[in-house]
Amino acid sequence: MNSMNEIEVRAQLDHLDSLAKSTPLRALIELIWNALDADATLVRVVINENTLGGIDEIVVEDNGLGLPFDEAEFAFGNLGGSWKKKANRSKRDKRALHGKEGKGRFKAFSLGADVVWAFCYSDNGSMFRYKVKGQRVNLKAFTVENPIEDDRAPSGAVVRISGISDSLGVLGKDGNLLDRLGEEFAMYLRDYPTVRLYFQGDEVNPSHLQKDFREYPLPDIAVDENRKLTAVLHLIEWNIKRERKICLCDNNGFKLHEMEAGVRPGSEFQFTAYIRSSYIAELRDQDRLELATLETGLKTLIDSARDRIRVHFREKKAHAAADLLQSWKNEGIYPYHGETNDPVETARRQIFDICALNVNEFLDDFRKGETKGRKFTLRILQEALEDNPVALQRIFAEILDLPKDKLAEFAELLDRTSLAAIIETSKVITDRLTFLKGLEELLFNKDSKKELEERSQLHQILNEETWIFGEEYHLTASDETLTTVLRKHILKLRSKEHIEEVIRDDGRKAVIDLLLAREVPQNHKNRREFLVVELKRPSQKVDLDVKAQIERYALAVVRDERFDSRNSYWTFLAVSNEISDDARETIEQKDKPYGFFLMKDNFRVGLATWGQILQSCRTRLELFRSKLDYNATSDAGVALLQAKYAQYLPSIFNVNSTSIRDDVTE
Repeated sequence: MNSMNEIEVRAQLDHLDSLAKSTPLRALIELIWNALDADATLVRVVINENTLGGIDEIVVEDNGLGLPFDEAEFAFGNLGGSWKKKANRSKRDKRALHGKEGKGRFKAFSLGADVVWAFCYSDNGSMFRYKVKGQRVNLKAFTVENPIEDDRAPSGAVVRISGISDSLGVLGKDGNLLDRLGEEFAMYLRDYPTVRLYFQGDEVNPSHLQKDFREYPLPDIAVDENRKLTAVLHLIEWNIKRERKICLCDNNGFKLHEMEAGVRPGSEFQFTAYIRSSYIAELRDQDRLELATLETGLKTLIDSARDRIRVHFREKKAHAAADLLQSWKNEGIYPYHGETNDPVETARRQIFDICALNVNEFLDDFRKGETKGRKFTLRILQEALEDNPVALQRIFAEILDLPKDKLAEFAELLDRTSLAAIIETSKVITDRLTFLKGLEELLFNKDSKKELEERSQLHQILNEETWIFGEEYHLTASDETLTTVLRKHILKLRSKEHIEEVIRDDGRKAVIDLLLAREVPQNHKNRREFLVVELKRPSQKVDLDVKAQIERYALAVVRDERFDSRNSYWTFLAVSNEISDDARETIEQKDKPYGFFLMKDNFRVGLATWGQILQSCRTRLELFRSKLDYNATSDAGVALLQAKYAQYLPSIFNVNSTSIRDDVTE
């Protein structure tokens, strides 16, 4: 073999050319990764300038294993044929490998026109060195020297790049490259603390730039029916200003993609979040990682990470404010008392603390005010938070005149943290308990139940409160086809059969009509679940005639050609205050849930009383009620109905609610 030999690259020129146009920062990072994959424990990057201040040469030097000469032709002559493609760990130290596609050497040409690799390696106890040279003008060929034995040479590689490109971006004088390298290699240097990386003589040591580091396991996420993905969030807070990012990494912490953090914890916090999961590497291998927002599993994973980041900074803010909060407690103006182990109460106090600290920071009158006035302000803030946390955004915008960035942070806190959901859930539960109390008053009062009309009154109220028939009916969707079919069959039944008329106290005929017809959204798009409730006046018992009527109605509806019988499930209920003795015997069957007298594969038909339905609701809500320590009163229940549904209530219920409650208790 001659002293200089040529290696022909077996790849398309246009592909090589695209690699040679990589960004300078990415190219330099790839050269460093190549050194680390070769088990280097020391990597030095030096940018040599000429007398005019221009850049003459970029040098990347390492003390790794070097590239054995007999591997040079394959390594430089093939693209994507790197030995690392089939390996998971480095040869000597068994470290996680970063590059596996053999593209890094070609990216070096985006830094300069001429690149020389000088390798020194060990072979059978002796050291050998040789060089490989390449030029930007001829990416299809490299020249390689024959190896020379040199036992004084240390193992490793030196990459020298000359003919420097005009535009180097952050590699230029104004770029803060030390910080950028710190961010890129933060996880690797943390995982392998014996590794040292230097730039222009300064050590790239992310720990010097880190204010805090936390590791949080993220909840498992179901990718499909047979698999759940696991992930870990590493959160680094920096003590220098930098762009907030979320980096998507494989299990080894190698960054494969990055995006905006999408979290605004406050201008005082600078951070980078690293999500580590094998699922991310799988998406990269399938070229699906760039479309993160379209991958349901990945989107859920990112949302979960963002939620955890928000909780992290909310807790930090609350902790940092401990001294000021303690002074308020000592002064007697802090509205909460004692300690709490209740997670709901803990979360509520944390967000209150953050709100109160903003008031203290941006409202001079509060800081300088007297004790009584500041106590009143904090009390009003507490009540606003617990009653309607979203309304606080308007308060802070109009009263405190917060800067726009602060308002954005505050909106993020209230809209996206789990705390806002906790507070809202607490309000939903208390409102439901109060509604049940008011509905009981409406249904069982001897005067209101006579006057109550099912179609124009009770129907309208319950149409907004479908959760009383089961939690699965809390979120429902209207369906035009469903409504059309139900009307069609109820008209057919009435035209063919005699239906016993219900006469009101004033002598007018009462219309027995369909109360609810709702389609319930399902996780599986091919399954549709329907709830149909036929309402009887509170004074009308559900008897055998009603039972027969709803059974015939149910059979007609489920057989309608517009519904897929295999993928549709129906629940039909006839509801009133009482069930006759004869009808009650038909719903007490050992092989069926109480209340249902007919059950098939795709539908069930039953009878129920309002007493049973209300009791079932209270049972479901009891755990929450006891946790919230809340007991609904008749006064509160009636007031809620009057506030929400005044236009649908009997006149007696609106005029004299006190006498109504007295009648019920008699």
